[in-house]
Amino acid sequence: MRGRRAAVRTATGLILSVSLVGCGAGPAMDNEGSGVDGVVRSLTNGLPGTWALVSIELKDASGDPMPAPAPPAFGSAGAIGQLVADTDGYVGLAIMQRGRPNYEDPTVDQAVPDVGGYTALFGTYTVDDASGLVTIQIQGSRDPRLTGTVQTNVVTLAGDDLTMELPLSASGIQPTFRWQRLPELTDLTPTHTRVIGFWRHVPNRGDTVDDPPLRPGFIIYSAAGRMMVHLMDPDREIYTGAVPTPKEAQAIVSSYTSYFGPFSVDEAGSYLVHHRIGHTTDLTDRPLSDRRTGRDTDAQRFYEFIG
Repeated sequence: MRGRRAAVRTATGLILSVSLVGCGAGPAMDNEGSGVDGVVRSLTNGLPGTWALVSIELKDASGDPMPAPAPPAFGSAGAIGQLVADTDGYVGLAIMQRGRPNYEDPTVDQAVPDVGGYTALFGTYTVDDASGLVTIQIQGSRDPRLTGTVQTNVVTLAGDDLTMELPLSASGIQPTFRWQRLPELTDLTPTHTRVIGFWRHVPNRGDTVDDPPLRPGFIIYSAAGRMMVHLMDPDREIYTGAVPTPKEAQAIVSSYTSYFGPFSVDEAGSYLVHHRIGHTTDLTDRPLSDRRTGRDTDAQRFYEFIG
């Protein structure tokens, strides 16, 4: 393992301390694809990178295609998403459906349809060299039932296209995600070079894990100029029914914060700008006239490296 610590000061003056950590990505695989650059990559070598969602396809238990549901249900048309995996075996995923309710503090009526409107998880992954399987150890998920679980997916790499077939769900639906690799930036600044990686949320100086309660999660910066944030409340309750009750849905969507999109660096000003295109609590796909200023537009983040 290797680690380094930093402090990132937000525009509101909040100090967010994070630590970059890494671990092995797992063995090589036979699954190979040649990208637009002509380089033949194994899945182990080809999976690390930044991927944009192309589509979500749903099949039933018999393997037959299912029609896309109406927005904002999971699998509806027009979803946007981002997947980041690194060579140290860390992964983050976020997908936002269109047509989600617009809220800051959701009512129960807003929360129920939004449970499937935003999918998010973070954790580590390993690769099987013989079967084309990628196993994700989910450290956190917007769906509290998945936190702490292990999910094994069939992953196929064909050049710069990636197909990820998830297991059949309890509701009899099998999703398939299709992704396309985003090219890496060619003009990385010194801050880009230093900030790229998975940064774990740790207590601020003077705080402990319990006081105030630490929100587990990551800030992720990739060489493609993309960022992603995952923060979840500790000790979230797992709902036991087939679907959450309205109160359970409200707790689910209120206790996990995530957003993703491009980021840029201002070296002179020592700040980053998060250009958020997807967010758990605000709809960035709405026209500018419908947006709430400061919530779903660019976000300035001052930074300071420590050590």
